[in-house]
Amino acid sequence: MFRLAKNDYFVVMYRLMMYLYNCLKSDQQVDLSKITPEYLGINARYFQYILINLVNDGYLMKDSTYEDMNGLNITQDIMISPKGIAYLHENSTIAKVKRSIKGLSDIVGNVNPL
Repeated sequence: MFRLAKNDYFVVMYRLMMYLYNCLKSDQQVDLSKITPEYLGINARYFQYILINLVNDGYLMKDSTYEDMNGLNITQDIMISPKGIAYLHENSTIAKVKRSIKGLSDIVGNVNPL
């Protein structure tokens, strides 16, 4: 069976994007404490890398982040973009992540939403 580690790039990406998508669909405010390296169980550099790529690839709305001398920061208005939603539904790698989620919830916790 296809298994990914809980800190695999695509697993972290999926968890973040699904959380944002679920907040959007249910009209809930995003809990920024759930979008931190500590909460996700990854180091700060890896978190920055993932966040930068989500923004650069257009999977997050442009006003979701701002940059200062400490790096990329998340705003209270963070939101998944239509391109991010399409990626969740259409990408074959994300489909593999979804399939591997069966049983993975024991490792990463509730993935829908974070």
